[in-house]
Amino acid sequence: MTADKRIEINFETHWGGEDNWYTKSKRWANKQNSIVRHFALGFIEWLWLKWIENKVRMEMTSVDKQTEDIVEMWTNEDKPIIKSTPSKVEGLDIISISTTDESDSSST
Repeated sequence: MTADKRIEINFETHWGGEDNWYTKSKRWANKQNSIVRHFALGFIEWLWLKWIENKVRMEMTSVDKQTEDIVEMWTNEDKPIIKSTPSKVEGLDIISISTTDESDSSST
């Protein structure tokens, strides 16, 4: 009379990365009975797609806000002053670009 003794070891591995709600809920769903597992995994996948969609929407809103801030910052910056004066060579002008008006500083 030899009894067939089986040792069954079940374990799970996690190979790095963040253990977020998605991985935790999939692990939980896989431990349930077959009916609950089927519906839970379907719901988790649907919820994952909605989560990604909203995460992208939030990030794009953040990017839009950052671009508005950059454009506002650019409009508030001092514009460069470009002066062009004719030179001795015909068709070749002397061009001067500065951030401050040179005529104001020379008058003091």
